[in-house]
Amino acid sequence: MRLIRNIWEPTELVRFLVTVNIVLYITSLFIAPGAVNYDLNPMVFLSPSTGVLFKLGASGTLPVFAEDRWWTLITANYLHGSLLHLLFNVSALHAVGKINIEIYAPSRSFLIYFLGGLFSMAVSSLAGIPLTLGASGAVCAMIGSMSYDEWRASKGNLKKQIVSVGIWVALIVITGLTLPNVNNWAHAIGFVSGFLLGFLFWSETSQREIKTFRVAATSCMLLTIGTLIYGLLFS
Repeated sequence: MRLIRNIWEPTELVRFLVTVNIVLYITSLFIAPGAVNYDLNPMVFLSPSTGVLFKLGASGTLPVFAEDRWWTLITANYLHGSLLHLLFNVSALHAVGKINIEIYAPSRSFLIYFLGGLFSMAVSSLAGIPLTLGASGAVCAMIGSMSYDEWRASKGNLKKQIVSVGIWVALIVITGLTLPNVNNWAHAIGFVSGFLLGFLFWSETSQREIKTFRVAATSCMLLTIGTLIYGLLFS
């Protein structure tokens, strides 16, 4: 429990989320190294096998509805299909996460990541995306909540920082329109759900942790850790 308490330090939460994404990606490569794609095409270089990603908790219509793997709505937000996919998402998470925590504080920021990612995976599954994974839906939720804060509060010194996040928004839109196999459902639903969560979580005392949010975030954190371990060891 001490580890969980330390995670709610502002600098620790982003580090934790980035680390989990990286560790799970490396794990996915080592589970079946012979099945890793070593093609030098940057879009597929160091891609884990589909079977490994399915085992670890990729989500989508097939896992959720055909296999009743509902827990993948959580785990898929920490898995990545290639080195480029990972680098893009963790870079965005690192940049966006720090600003988001300044606005909403760690507990609420994690709830935005958790719920935004869950909603994006759920709608993607309902929309018929067979297999999907990646942190981009959860990151888009963070961007959406920050957009609500900018619209609602216009926080002086944060404004320039939030405008800089627009670079990531532009990149997400461009990749969604130009690259194959990009889950635009996850991006759109992540952003919209984040905006709505920003409305629910926004507060004049946003730098303070509220006990209710801390309890809810800790519960979701433990659920996340539990589902990730289940996917790794028992699925």
